[in-house]
Amino acid sequence: MSRSRATDFGFRPLIRVQPTGSIRTGSEKGAALYELAMVLPLLSMLLVGIIYCGIAFYDYVALENAVAAGARILAISAGAGAGPPTACSLAETALKNAAGSLHQSQITIAPETFGASTCASLHADDWATISASYPCNLAIPFTGVNLCPVQGSSTSTTCPFSYCISSTTTVRIE
Repeated sequence: MSRSRATDFGFRPLIRVQPTGSIRTGSEKGAALYELAMVLPLLSMLLVGIIYCGIAFYDYVALENAVAAGARILAISAGAGAGPPTACSLAETALKNAAGSLHQSQITIAPETFGASTCASLHADDWATISASYPCNLAIPFTGVNLCPVQGSSTSTTCPFSYCISSTTTVRIE
């Protein structure tokens, strides 16, 4: 049994001989591309879902702030002697103006907006409730499913509501 001088001194050989036959039967070339092709549709659907939910949440916050602004105007102007019909129209105008980027024509103010009493009979120390709704379109791309469609939408629906964003605020007339 002969030993080389490199192993006598504790060094490893610098050149190693590779076996001529390959142990692996296949190559891993293109595996990353295949994995990307498998995961990319799922990641893109997740990204689109995050964007759609962000838009719906933004619309919800904008409507919530608009209803609060309308309620604030109603509480102040009805008690300040502006008269109930004028105060109610001021509240509706303030609500629609405060809606920001929401389409004012699509904001629906509920008919029972002013609580159990009508707008004409509001007095100081009464409670008034303002409710508003806004349609949203939560269509899932490439599936034809719309979770909350806008009225008149042609895609299939699974949402029983015509409006998926709504807000209600109750105030006391000062």
